[in-house]
Amino acid sequence: MNTLLILIAILIGAVVSLSYTLYKKGSFLDNLTWRRSVKNFSPGSVDTEPIKQAIINSPSSFGLQPYTVIVVENQDIKKKLREVCFDQAQIEECSSLFVFCAFCDVESRIEEYLTRTKAEHLRPIMARFFDNLPDKLAWCKHQAYIALGFGLAAAAEKKITTCPMEGFIPGKVAEILGLDDNLVPSVLLTVGKEGDNSKLPPRFRFNRDELITKVQ
Repeated sequence: MNTLLILIAILIGAVVSLSYTLYKKGSFLDNLTWRRSVKNFSPGSVDTEPIKQAIINSPSSFGLQPYTVIVVENQDIKKKLREVCFDQAQIEECSSLFVFCAFCDVESRIEEYLTRTKAEHLRPIMARFFDNLPDKLAWCKHQAYIALGFGLAAAAEKKITTCPMEGFIPGKVAEILGLDDNLVPSVLLTVGKEGDNSKLPPRFRFNRDELITKVQ
């Protein structure tokens, strides 16, 4: 009997502990509401593996992933990048800087994809699609933004503070990182421990009816 009571007590304790953990973490949508684009980070590193996994597994048209992501953690390089990112503190303060770079030569990516997947039946479909694209580089950048979005979502899920950034000079960033001509820096993601963001304005979002319209 005593053994049974002990087992029941352990079970109750486990359920209470799990309930508290789930409550503390919140749901995915709750975590998205929590997310902010922070302006300052504190010293120290964070686990970026969930963000990397989300980027790797994010959707991409045809599964082509016409981009690469460079992670910068070297403090000297981040300091140099800050100078060409309009002196934004996040660049230097973050523990990890993700640089999403779109491919200029998407045709080479297509060939590599078809070779490695052996999906030759997709060639005519892809050819028609890309022949009608007005701006292939812009399309590659759009694909990189999808990966950025999933990286942001993963960070929110894990309560990791981030800031996506477009304020930089792409050519200068490419020069500092020593990128070849096929890579164009398109968007940045700073990741780190939250610093003093007490001066951030209240979170603002437009009303649902202003953003979402249902066609009757």
